[in-house]
Amino acid sequence: MKRALPNFIEVGRRMSEALRAGRAEEAENTAAEFAPYRGMFGEDLTAVRDELAVLTASAAGEAHRLNRQLTVLELIMLGLASLIGVGVSTTVSNRMMAGLERLIQGTRQVQDGHGYEILPVTSNDEIGKLTVAFNHMVEDLRAKDRIKETFGKFVDPRIVANLVDPAGGKDLAERQVATVFFSDIKAFSALGELLTATTLVKLLNTYFSEMTAAIHARNGIIDKFIGDGLMAFWTAPFSRGESHATDACLSALAQQCAIEKLRKHLSDVLGLRRDLPEFSVRMGLATGDLVVGTIGSADARSFTVIGDTVNLASRLEGANKVYETSILVDERTFQLAENDVEGREIDFLTVVGRTEPVRVYEVLGPAGCLSDAKQESCALFAEGLAAYRARDWDQSERCFEQCLAVTGN
Repeated sequence: MKRALPNFIEVGRRMSEALRAGRAEEAENTAAEFAPYRGMFGEDLTAVRDELAVLTASAAGEAHRLNRQLTVLELIMLGLASLIGVGVSTTVSNRMMAGLERLIQGTRQVQDGHGYEILPVTSNDEIGKLTVAFNHMVEDLRAKDRIKETFGKFVDPRIVANLVDPAGGKDLAERQVATVFFSDIKAFSALGELLTATTLVKLLNTYFSEMTAAIHARNGIIDKFIGDGLMAFWTAPFSRGESHATDACLSALAQQCAIEKLRKHLSDVLGLRRDLPEFSVRMGLATGDLVVGTIGSADARSFTVIGDTVNLASRLEGANKVYETSILVDERTFQLAENDVEGREIDFLTVVGRTEPVRVYEVLGPAGCLSDAKQESCALFAEGLAAYRARDWDQSERCFEQCLAVTGN
């Protein structure tokens, strides 16, 4: 047993290190190495008792000639010693096994994400030390969860998880294809002059809560709030493959639906029964190569995107003012999402900072959800736009007039 003790302590040390490092599977595998030591308190000790019985019987035979009573007394003492030995070994073994079972069960709960439970420390041996180490690990995990819960209100929880994880590569940035989103409330300055500060903040909080839920539901990342404006983006690994454009377009449509519902309850939010202000939101989306990562100073960082596509998305949001539309996207975004959304081409635009014109589309709804009138209007508009570009002014004018007859705006 003394020779086996160093190996037993080494197994405990490796399991403790695995638990501290959060390698639950390795810790469970290491715990299995305690199995050979069970025999030390059972089979090996029985063999010792058997050998002791043989030696005692031999000694008793030699002493039988001298004192028969002494032999009987020795046999009685042997029996008592055996009972005590079995009791002690069983108690120690059961205590060790119970401690190991608690550790294994606690490790499995942490691995499965079913909660972090502090285990009772019932001894000062190696099992007790392992339990103390496990409890320290659980406390660290609880602290990380509190960090995620607290800062998840200010930064996207998925980004917080990467920042808390030492292997998250928080100082890295890479070039990726991403879809950028900008939104802005129409005539917000005039709206702000009509409302008190408390009411205005309540309106913005209600509005941003709905928008944030719609963005997160489609794997989007909130980059920042800019006054009444919002910037978000979709990229890997949060959106798989090329689904970032589809996720962004469907999220924009979901936001417009949420805004429509908000308008119906605007009187409750603002506490007004009449003279309700107009509340509409313009949105712009663009897809392109961007630098994605944590950027900033040593004391203040932000997980954001940088590139010309950001400027394009912002310009498209502003272009809604001219066309009186709600959601404008560039050609690349529409091409990636056209199987999942309905839309129409609007125009060619030359935005500030670019020399080549950009083909712009309006997103109208999810695929298959347009009314017959909307579909007819889109077809007439496409025909009129083609005639316009061909300089067939008469045909173009007829098509656009038919569009106005079907859809007034």
